[in-house]
Amino acid sequence: MSLTQFLAVAVIVFGAAIIQALFGFGFGLISVPLMIFFVDLPVAVVTATAVSTVSCSIQWYESRAISARDVSQRLVVSALFGMPFGLWLLNNLDPRLMKGLLGVFVLISVFLSSRQFDLRRLPLAFDYSMGVIAGVLSTSTSTNGPPLVFLLHARHYSPEKFRAILNRVFTVLNLLTLITFALAGKVTSEVTLLAGLAIPVMGLGIWLGIRLRSRIDPNHFRNLVLVLLFATGLSAIANAIFI
Repeated sequence: MSLTQFLAVAVIVFGAAIIQALFGFGFGLISVPLMIFFVDLPVAVVTATAVSTVSCSIQWYESRAISARDVSQRLVVSALFGMPFGLWLLNNLDPRLMKGLLGVFVLISVFLSSRQFDLRRLPLAFDYSMGVIAGVLSTSTSTNGPPLVFLLHARHYSPEKFRAILNRVFTVLNLLTLITFALAGKVTSEVTLLAGLAIPVMGLGIWLGIRLRSRIDPNHFRNLVLVLLFATGLSAIANAIFI
């Protein structure tokens, strides 16, 4: 790997870490589509998963005082049931079709949220259903965030609890995904080297992002989440069409 490649990946990781620290999600959305201009797609995906696992675990620790255990456990447990089905889809369906469907799902979610679609009165069974979908997407597309972001946004959680729940759930799911990659032989020496070099840069991005949180008005936080979620949907559709 050349110095130019590493510097480019470092800048991408730095920016993606800031976004994730501010909103609790978006690392893969930002990093993978940009990293593939400099490294192969499998390297980009596995590296982003490894770095994001460390990033989420750090922010989990940083937000440990926030009470989010019950909802986090519901989402993690239900996601575990969805992951085997996601593997089946990965082996039997065109991944481009899966990403296209994901993009459509995300855009519909953004539309419902923008229309003030409120899930606070729905039973906890809806949490479990979104967790299952996240598990399916985790192993079929390596993109588990959209259903969780939609759920927490529509449940009207505060920005602090929103980030805390996502970081707890993402840490567990990313770790399981990373183990799956390792068992499949996807954690190569290039991935290990790149992730090892990128993690300190990611730490700097988290540090800066945490300090920028106070500059975001909580009343604007929900709108910014919708903008980022909309970008996620467009990114998934673009990946399905062009990659």
